Amino acid sequence: MTTVDHQLPAAGVAPDAAGRVDPRPAAGPLPLGWLWPLLALGAGAGAVVAPVPTVLVLAVALLLASALLAPRLTAGTAVLVILFARPLEHLVPVPAVSYVDEAAVVLCVLTLPVRRLVTRQPLRTFPGQWWFTAFLVLGLVSSLVAHVPPWIFLTGGFLMSKGLLLAWAVAQLDWTERHLRTVARAGTGLILFCLAAMLVNLAVPDTWNALLASDLRAVEPRSILPSLIGPFPHPIDLGQFMALSAIAIAAWRATVGRTAFTLGLLLATAAGALLTGRRTAVTGLAAAWLWLQTVVRSTRVLIALGAALPLAVVLLAGPVAEVTRATYHDYVANTTPEARTVLTVDSFSVAGEHFPAGAGFGRFGSAAAAESYSPEYVARGYPNIWGLGRTAEDGNFLTDTEWPAILGETGYFGAAAFACGLFAIYRAGRRLYRDAVAPLSRWAGLTLAGWLVVMLVGSVATVMFTGPPVSGAFFALAGVVTALADRTGAEGHSRSTPGAASRLPVSRISSP
Repeated sequence: MTTVDHQLPAAGVAPDAAGRVDPRPAAGPLPLGWLWPLLALGAGAGAVVAPVPTVLVLAVALLLASALLAPRLTAGTAVLVILFARPLEHLVPVPAVSYVDEAAVVLCVLTLPVRRLVTRQPLRTFPGQWWFTAFLVLGLVSSLVAHVPPWIFLTGGFLMSKGLLLAWAVAQLDWTERHLRTVARAGTGLILFCLAAMLVNLAVPDTWNALLASDLRAVEPRSILPSLIGPFPHPIDLGQFMALSAIAIAAWRATVGRTAFTLGLLLATAAGALLTGRRTAVTGLAAAWLWLQTVVRSTRVLIALGAALPLAVVLLAGPVAEVTRATYHDYVANTTPEARTVLTVDSFSVAGEHFPAGAGFGRFGSAAAAESYSPEYVARGYPNIWGLGRTAEDGNFLTDTEWPAILGETGYFGAAAFACGLFAIYRAGRRLYRDAVAPLSRWAGLTLAGWLVVMLVGSVATVMFTGPPVSGAFFALAGVVTALADRTGAEGHSRSTPGAASRLPVSRISSP
């Protein structure tokens, strides 16, 4: 007897009329190979008809695609662009170059949060974000009450909030120890580059200053200090960078590991800050370093410092006395007050006159106010005060300090909100340093808090939080700390109770 073997057809295969199975191809994605020739054809046609707009569109599309594919690289590039915005503007005298730092921030804001939005994750808020939001709202309300033209207060508000926007954008990325290690290596290379530029500056000062210096009066030696600029156009920019670098290295040695290389780098960056001859850089570095030794409870360093203090007084008595005399003459004995003194004193008057609001964005102490030459300046006779005039030569001190713009444009309440936002950033850094287990996360938190000390001291005499060169690095690190704290909280470690996170043994890393 013959047996018939019945078999079921395979999935996706149907029998034909004769009983045979007819293979049927599985459905797959639509072929998109035709898309690239079509895009190339469209780009070529656009280049023929309108070459400039087509190139711009292609450049923007390439930037957006690159930022979406490599978001952390984009964030790092934005920090570098902000850091070297002034040298680029000085070396490339094209008006569009002066907007590269703003363009970098806009690119980060448009692209870095995309991944969290696509995966339907909630967007993070960085420390102090709602205080800073209150600051911006008060500034906008002040602008409307004071009838500031929209294009002025919108421009001024954006310039004041660039760093805040960058912090928010960077906070949307996830950061790990591996990423922080890459950041540390890149930072080390950047520090070495700036130190090399300083050596060249010291060897051929006249040639170097003629190429890079934006103000030849600023690079005149101060006592025994040469006023170096390194790769920047002004000594104060180099002083800010070296002070922050020294604090980052000191924090590394306190949290990750101590090596001869990091010690040499710490001494070199501290010397770099000193050789700029800028009081704010040296004072900010000293204050932040003493703060850091107190936080990490390094009693041996403090004892050694106290023992070496008499020798330091003997060696530095001459330069310190000369700087003290110059400071007293400029700010106390001089019958004609300094530009930053005038701005600081008048900012209280402006805030009082417009109480409870301020004069509005773009009206006092900011870059936008200098660009449009605010009516507040005319009313106070600034065109007749050296350093506060209308022209680029006479008005080069219109943005010489930070807090007059914050207080004068947003009022007492706006300045208080901004200060509370900074305090929230400080607390976030301290908390991550205290609660995190991973050494590089603790380093990031301690560095952020230490940087804020440096920047608060520097903000008395220069723009630190709302303009180049170091505001980008500070606020980007605030965003990184936000993401790290979120990860620390997700792993179940306490973010508020001292000592709740157990310290696990970690491997030492030889260099930053």
